[in-house]
Formats: sequence, C-alpha cells, structure tokens
Amino acid sequence: MACFTSATVIFMLTSKIALAVFAVMALFTTADARTSQMTPWFNSNIYGTLAKYNPALKDDFYGAVNLEWLKDAKLKPGYVSVGAFTELQDTIDERLKSLMTDVTIPGHDSDLVRKLYAIWLDWDSRSNEGLADLGTQADKITAIKSISELSEYFKTEDSFYCETVIADFGLGRDNKDSESYNLELSSTPLFLGDSAEYRNRTANGDRTKKMHDSIVTYMLRRLGYTDEFARNILESSYRFEEKIAAHEMTLQECYDPSAIDKMYNPLTMEELRKKSPVFPFADIIAAHNAVSDLMNLQEPEWLKALNELYTESNLEDIKAYLLAKLVKGYITLTDEAAYRQYQKLARERYGITESRPDKELAVDFVHGNLSVPVSRIYVERYVPEEAKKEVEEIIRQTVKYYRSMLNAEGWLSESTRKKAIEKLDAMRLNSAYPDKWVDFSEFNFPKGAGLYQAVKALKKYKLQKYFYDRLNTKVDHDLWINDVVVVNAYYQPSENSINIIAGIMGGDFYNAGMSHEEKLGGIGAVIGHEISHAFDTNGAQFGKTGNVEAWWTEEDKAHFKKRADKLIKYLDTFRVDDSGENYNGSLVQTEVIADMAGVKAMLGIAEGIKGFQYDKFFRQYAKIWKMTMTRELNDMRVKTDVHALPYIRVNAIVQQYEEFYGTYGIDEGDKMYLAPDERVAVW
Repeated sequence: MACFTSATVIFMLTSKIALAVFAVMALFTTADARTSQMTPWFNSNIYGTLAKYNPALKDDFYGAVNLEWLKDAKLKPGYVSVGAFTELQDTIDERLKSLMTDVTIPGHDSDLVRKLYAIWLDWDSRSNEGLADLGTQADKITAIKSISELSEYFKTEDSFYCETVIADFGLGRDNKDSESYNLELSSTPLFLGDSAEYRNRTANGDRTKKMHDSIVTYMLRRLGYTDEFARNILESSYRFEEKIAAHEMTLQECYDPSAIDKMYNPLTMEELRKKSPVFPFADIIAAHNAVSDLMNLQEPEWLKALNELYTESNLEDIKAYLLAKLVKGYITLTDEAAYRQYQKLARERYGITESRPDKELAVDFVHGNLSVPVSRIYVERYVPEEAKKEVEEIIRQTVKYYRSMLNAEGWLSESTRKKAIEKLDAMRLNSAYPDKWVDFSEFNFPKGAGLYQAVKALKKYKLQKYFYDRLNTKVDHDLWINDVVVVNAYYQPSENSINIIAGIMGGDFYNAGMSHEEKLGGIGAVIGHEISHAFDTNGAQFGKTGNVEAWWTEEDKAHFKKRADKLIKYLDTFRVDDSGENYNGSLVQTEVIADMAGVKAMLGIAEGIKGFQYDKFFRQYAKIWKMTMTRELNDMRVKTDVHALPYIRVNAIVQQYEEFYGTYGIDEGDKMYLAPDERVAVW
C-alpha cells in the first residue's frame, strides 16, 4: 500500500438527507422581500434576506412559524447553513468532543478514538510525510510513456490506494439478488461533479471549477512545478473530461426513476473483457483481487467511449487528469500550510469568511473515519433504551396506517395492492442502532504515526472489513454498515428497510418531553417519509426482498406517473430566486412525494386520537425544516439536491391537506390556499 485519498469502497447504498459541512458568518446585499420576483412564496432560506419580512401565517406558513428563528439565526464560523439538522448535529458533536477527550472511558474503541483525535490536532507530527509520498506518486504518473505502461500502472497498489483511476469499482448489492453483495463498475469521476456542467456550465459549476483549479495549482506548486505547468495540466485534464463526460449520465438522468433499469447491466468477467477490449478493466479488477461472481456495469455507453479514448493520442490528457486527481486528494493530508490553503479556498467557494475551529474539524474527521467505534461509545452513553422503544412504537403505528392507506387507495389494482402490503409486512424496521457492529478490535494505529500514516493504515483495515470480507458473500442483515450518529434517516430499497438512526433522535425531531402531537410532527413525519420511499417512483421498482422486480401493473404505473406529473408541473411553476428561472420539479419529485406521504400518515394516525391538537403538529413539522443558508449553498441545492428547499418542504406539503385549512382558516385569496382540484398529493 503506497498512498490514499478518499475511500474506494461504496459504503452508503442509499442517498442521505443532505447536511451542510461548512457554515458561515457572511452578510449579503439582497433584494427586499417585498419586491422579490420569487413565487409563490419568498425563499426565506437565504441568509440575510428577512430584515423587513413579516409574513402572515395564512400567506407563508413556514416563514411565519420560523420567522423569529430565521431572523436571529447566526451562521457559525465555517458553516454555510444552520437549521434543525445542524443544531442537533452540533449537540452530538459537542458530546463527541467530550467523549474523544475523556481518558476515563475504558476499552479499545475509546483508545482508537482518542488517538486519532490527538493525531489530527498534532500539526507537528504531520510534518511532510504526505507531501514526500505525493512527490513519489506524481513522479510515477509523469514517467509513464505509453498506454501499455499506463495499463500496468492501473494494476498497482499505487493506483488503487491513491484512487488515481479512470474507471472505478466498489461494493454494492445486486438488483436481482439483494441477498448478495456485488461489484459495481462505475464511470470516470468528474471534477465538476455533474456531466451536464461540461455541456452547459452553470454559476455553481464555475465556483466548483475555480476551487478545483486553485487546489491543483497550489499542490503542484508545492511539488516544485511552475504555474505554466499547472495550467497545462488543467487544460489537458479538462480536455479528457470533456470527451468522456459527453458519454456519462447527468445527475438529472441518474435521479430519474428509469435510471434503475438503465444502470443495471450485469455481466461476467469474460463479458467485461469483450465490452472493454482496449481499456483492460477486467485485468485491473483481477490485479486487485476484486473478481466477483456478480458484477454490474452502470453505464455501458461510458465504457464504450472510454475504450475509444484509451489511445496513445490521448495519453498525455489522461495522465494530466490522473495527476490533477492525485494532488487534489492530498491537500488535507499533508502539512498545516496545505490544510490552511484548502480552508481559504473552501471559504471562497462557499461564500464564508471564517473557518470552523480545529477541534470541531477534528471531531468530524474522527467521526467520519472511525464511525463504528465512535457510534458504540455514543449510544452507550446518550441513547436510552426507552427512547429506542418509543420510536419503534411510532414506527409500528405508521406501518399500521400505511396498511390501511394502501387498502383504501381506490386507484390501485388488487394485484398491486396485495404486493404492496406484502412488501410493507416484510419491511425491516431498524431503530437507533444495531445489536451487531463491525469489529475494530484487531486494528491499531502504527506507533508514532502522523495523520498520513495513521489514516493510510486505517484505510487498509477498512477496505478489508467493508470490501474484501463482504465481496462474494451473502448479506448479514444484522450488521449495519452505515453511520448511526448523524442526523439522518433513510430507506434502503435493496434491503427493504427503514432506518431511523440514533442521530436523529433528539432536537426538534424527538425528545421525551414533547407532546405526542409534536413527536408525530417531528420524528413521526420522518418515519412516514421513509416508509413512503418503498412505494415511490424509485422504491416501487424493488420487491419485498429488495430485488428489482415489476410488481406494479402497467395501468397502476401509468396512474401513479400521471399523479406525479401533476406534482412536477406544480413545482415547475415555482421561482425560488430572482434569476427568472423556474424550479426543477422533476429533480425533487420523489422526495416531495415522500414528504407528502409522511404528513398524510401522521394525519391518519391523528384521526384516532381524541382531542388531537393539530396546531402543535403542523408547527412542529415546520420547525424540523427550519434552515438558513448562503446563496452559494442555495444555488448548489437548486441544481443538484433531490430534496426540495426547506420552505417548500413545508408550504407545498401542508397545503395539500384539509386539516391544515381547517386548523388555520385558510381560504381563497390566502397565499397558502390551493384549490381542491389543483392539489397534488400523490397518495
């Protein structure tokens, strides 16, 4: 093992609720809310825009409920957002910092956590070990003289652990055999993230490119290269990326429900050799001992294009791409000067004026790299069994409601309804934390290691535990592989499981002192949201065991699509900033459908509760989505996030239900009013 950057293994198998990792202390000059062209509501999530904003509850429910919080909220140094999610994560992180420095906590987990925390903060021990290895790895790339030499390089540990690759692979779950792990073959990682940016550059793409170019130039300069050399490397690397990006799916295409079928292309090693006769993908996989009985090629058109581009004439451009990728991965893992430069560039990218304190960053780093030991320590001290049981009871109530809802949906055929209820009954209901954990008892950091050597050793161990030990095996459902101490919840279609994990059991989402109405408006709505994903445009393509299968009739699929299309058209009318561009309803449709279903489920449960106080319920639902963010983050989310902006996750949802109108006397002429025939709740 020679070096590393970020993890090769695909750890997360489903998307997560997005959390901002930076935060802000910036002020903005913005248009007055009263003269804004935003519709149907003013985007109150943009930081610094609400000085003169004072909406009536009947005109902007989200803004009215959260107004004082939104006006008073301060973005901490280094943050691009603050809200219910980040406030709870801050509480968790403060607890973690205490745990990471508490020498009285016994056990191997605590020893590992304390050591890595101390190593991260010890700038002297970092020295230049990472920079020296970076120079060695850069020399190996620049010394390549032919395509055949490049092919041999891709088979080396240097390429594998540095992730200097043009074709990637990682652990996944087979769509037709969800009880088995497979090898997912994925396309060339792009510096701008979305292949659409290479066809039609956006302002968000420009900001991403500026930061990337600055990082690469700085790191090459640290290796002794000239700025002219850096410019040539960047130009050449983009030349290769533009050619390959033309054959990669865009984010929009990846998020489309049809992508599940398009991106499932199982093949054998022999078939891979035939599909990739020039680029030696099969030989590279074999060289890294990653041969699998189950493999899936996500983008066949990309692989075809890669074989056409893998020529001597493109060699220098490919090498430039690899060199840029290499040096970018080292900037946070070498010395303090490089890390501070990274922070400076991140501040510029995300519109912030200060960086987060080092001790907070150390907590994040240890949490991210030792999530299992950190989680084990945390849940033992901070997650009581009573809270776990109460959340499990709300999950059971929600499942019971979904069963009655599916039985009552008149547009579902009997065959689809039967399959849906079978899937609901087979769903795995995971709450708080697992009873079984990945074993870290055999791992220790090298004696006297700085950050670079420490994380290099940790990566090797995690690759063994999370990748090699699982490849070509059956899934152990008792062994969760995702972090449970983040503010998150998710549905995992390949397992047909909902996961309401320990991190989200606090703050505005849940606490023992809340009223039942508030618990349903908080954690209950989250639970209902996640269960809904089993039956949305993506989840409905997976059966009760997690296999991809067609269990909807064509008529039911057409009817569901018609209802979803009505929702998309409604969201497409929104203007979320003053650019004049409309919102992308198609991008966020699946999550909005889940939001609506989550609220509907809780309202269904409320029908059976005498004296239920709907005002408490709706206000709590608005509070869990309270958030303010920089314009830069807002623009990024509009272009790339499948979750709707927070104020839309409240206003566009509650206006679908009669209980909301009755609670607040909403009537025609109020901005929160939506005529019955225009309402777009899918379920």
